[in-house]
Amino acid sequence: MGVNLEEIKAELDGIDQDLISSFNVLDEVDPKKFFGCTSLVEIEIKICGKPALLTVGFPKNFPNEIPRFYDTKNQFGDIPHKLSNGYLCFTRSESLLIDVRYPASILLNCLDKVIELIEAGVKGENKEDFLKEFEVYWGGFLTIYAHIDTTETTLREVDLWSKKVDEDFLMVAAEKTVRIEDVIQSIFGLDIKIATKYRCLYVPLKEGTFLLPPINSDWSFAELKDNIFSNLSEENKSRFYRIVNRAVKDVSPIFEYLIIGLPSSNKNVALFGCGIDGNIIKLNSFKKKSKVKKQIHPFVLKPKDTNLYKAMIKRWHPEYLLNRTGGNRQLKDKHILIAGVGSVGSEVAIRLAKAGVKKLSLVDFDDMAFENVHRHVLGIDQVFLANDDFFYETPKVFGLKSEINRKYPFTEVETHFKSLFTFMEEVKICKNDIDLIIIAIGSPNKEMRINRMLFKLPDPPPTIYTWVEPLGIGGHTLVTLNGKKEGCYQCLFKYDDESPIYNRSAFAKPGQDYSKSITGCGSVFTPYNFLDSERSAILTVETGIKLLMGKMDGNPLLSWKGKDDLFEESGYKTTFRYNFSVEELNERKYLYENDECPVCFKVGVDMHRQ
Repeated sequence: MGVNLEEIKAELDGIDQDLISSFNVLDEVDPKKFFGCTSLVEIEIKICGKPALLTVGFPKNFPNEIPRFYDTKNQFGDIPHKLSNGYLCFTRSESLLIDVRYPASILLNCLDKVIELIEAGVKGENKEDFLKEFEVYWGGFLTIYAHIDTTETTLREVDLWSKKVDEDFLMVAAEKTVRIEDVIQSIFGLDIKIATKYRCLYVPLKEGTFLLPPINSDWSFAELKDNIFSNLSEENKSRFYRIVNRAVKDVSPIFEYLIIGLPSSNKNVALFGCGIDGNIIKLNSFKKKSKVKKQIHPFVLKPKDTNLYKAMIKRWHPEYLLNRTGGNRQLKDKHILIAGVGSVGSEVAIRLAKAGVKKLSLVDFDDMAFENVHRHVLGIDQVFLANDDFFYETPKVFGLKSEINRKYPFTEVETHFKSLFTFMEEVKICKNDIDLIIIAIGSPNKEMRINRMLFKLPDPPPTIYTWVEPLGIGGHTLVTLNGKKEGCYQCLFKYDDESPIYNRSAFAKPGQDYSKSITGCGSVFTPYNFLDSERSAILTVETGIKLLMGKMDGNPLLSWKGKDDLFEESGYKTTFRYNFSVEELNERKYLYENDECPVCFKVGVDMHRQ
């Protein structure tokens, strides 16, 4: 069923509105010019008090989709958010709520935004938007996947490799300062050893540069050169000539490439690129008494025949990716040690890599097994390392490193297939080298020992302990050594003459056996599922990030509560602490501290006396 334009016109006539003074239905729709539209009308409106005409295209699913507006007569000239075909990009559809019961009102609400956009453009009020939208206007016949750090404002040479794939060319550029061959192979499937290498320059323009994008016609070679050199700092001009006068090795002279960085007032940088026909000249060699070939940049000596090939830049530098997708850029220089990469620890590691942590050190002495699969980050394909020559179970640290490298290759992963106790004997642990330790071993006796060892160190990093309780009843995250030493893992285990030692944070009453066995003693496990692991991991990662950003006070005990239905159905009992509300648990997060603790209290008091 198509759009009924007569009904919309009748509805407009019945509304007290002054935006549209005429509404004329057009007979033909050019699908190439008005992509996605099945009906067209021409409306008369006022822009800055003067009459103007707009073409409105209605998609087939209107009013479930918003209408599209075109300045087909080019009445407003080159204004921001207007494409060469006259299309006016006035909103993102997801940011505009629509009521499908009133199609004419949808049209008027959209038109109000369009008029505002046009008038701002005519008056020059949104001129800066040209820079913000520059990449859209530039487009490009070529696509370059670029690993460019736009925070570095020096002109420099970057590597660019190209390989023909089907009927197209795969082009990848990367900073020379990083060894990135394996990452390129992993992401793009490109072996740079067999790809063609070209010279490519990254050219950052000065702050305050304003360039009108090529909306209706492309730049000429002279315009490109002038737009670049008139907006280069003197230092970067000098850098350009130093670079292009160096001898060129192992690069093809057929093309030269440029990636240009255009800064905007919001501290972002637009990237656009181009390829230029290369330039080879023959020079007399007095020593060899013959002519030698030299590659000369086209900006130094323009070739007789030269063409520009616009290139769209698609970025994959972590600085851009984290900024673009909400990652925490402040984590890019952090080193986190994770001890225990089982169900909880593996989830923590993956999430920290996703958050943009620079380096993860993984410590664990356990292999992946079939029974781990349904509550571990690694799947059944990571249980074994095998080929024609060997076959063995995968150490969890190796499998997790492979998984992180595959998904988040800019996080450095260091593996230690050993116990944390062995690691601590071999490696000096201090705050200067490690920013945070996360203990996800899930063994109270081992964790109490680790706690004692860390408190004996002269400058231990902040440390988080995390664990899950059985049958989805809850999980806990304990912060220690965060700026002060009062409050530690040992504080949770307060000695009492009337009852055996137990964890005072627990939701499950002590003295109950939660272990399960399917095939005897060799298959004993504690029952909880992947949702419990993920929930504890999320709490731990959120806590760790706050701690690293200096937004975590002291050493709190943080807990999440699950439902107790399955727990009670299995005949188990909860502790009094489980009855606290989430708000009450938060209010009491520091009350676990034990002023008689043999580990942290004396250390904390001595520290304050110094």
